[in-house]
Amino acid sequence: MHSLLDELRTQMQDAEPVLKVLDLELEKIQFDPLAPASVEIAKAQVDALIETRLAAFNENPILGPLTEQLKTQYIEAIQEQVEDAPGHEQNKVPT
Repeated sequence: MHSLLDELRTQMQDAEPVLKVLDLELEKIQFDPLAPASVEIAKAQVDALIETRLAAFNENPILGPLTEQLKTQYIEAIQEQVEDAPGHEQNKVPT
């Protein structure tokens, strides 16, 4: 009989190679932080990659929430690059 700890360990071991591949794929996403369309495409790519790679873990009570957390983390990183880009303020539309 497997304990809860054994089950969790197995789930984490199953997720590790998937997360490594996902990280490599996410690192390859390139975009122009000054081009809003490019930024939106990058965000859509992040969303699609994470959804695709982590689909097998959606129902998992431990790993399932990781999907949304990773999306948030990577999309926030994109937004930070946009905000830090030289010339970013010049391209802002006045509100």
